[in-house]
Amino acid sequence: MLRCYILRCQEYLSKHMGCALVLVAAMGLSLPHAVSAQQAPVAEQVAEPLAGVNQLTQTAVQLGVLTCAARVQQVTSFLGVTPDTRASLRRPASPPDINSFSIAMMVQADGIPGLGTADFYPVQGGCKATYNLTLTYPQSCDDLRSSSFASLSEEPELSNSIRVLSGAPNLRVVLIDAGEECTAVKTETLE
Repeated sequence: MLRCYILRCQEYLSKHMGCALVLVAAMGLSLPHAVSAQQAPVAEQVAEPLAGVNQLTQTAVQLGVLTCAARVQQVTSFLGVTPDTRASLRRPASPPDINSFSIAMMVQADGIPGLGTADFYPVQGGCKATYNLTLTYPQSCDDLRSSSFASLSEEPELSNSIRVLSGAPNLRVVLIDAGEECTAVKTETLE
């Protein structure tokens, strides 16, 4: 359903500006307090959000991020967005649907709090995204490497305490040794 609205808005946008207003009104979306407190609302608030689409995606669409809406949904869902997720969004430059959009959000993975960030870039025919997931585990980097990242290949160390692992062509994990803890930074680019 979201894809249908996005396609209609992209067609509309090519003829008229202000597609985000039409999309927001048609979807019945509302801006969260963090965004609406800093900027004027795009449209009137309606109580019921679109089912199955997380709040970060809904806010991105309200801000005019239409080409990347499906990718925003994919990445934020993977990072574990919930109704209680706290996030900071960087409003895209105008016109929003052809400029980059960024999100920083608190995440939980295996009961460990961390930081997830994502950048979205509209390109001809779609949207590219890069996300980073940063978590500090209560175990050594050697143990974490063997238990969670055994399938990744090791690249040259950046230092005695920083190891770089790689997997698929666009996947990298950096392990930073902090004594009895290990900070893992996973970065992946989706094209």
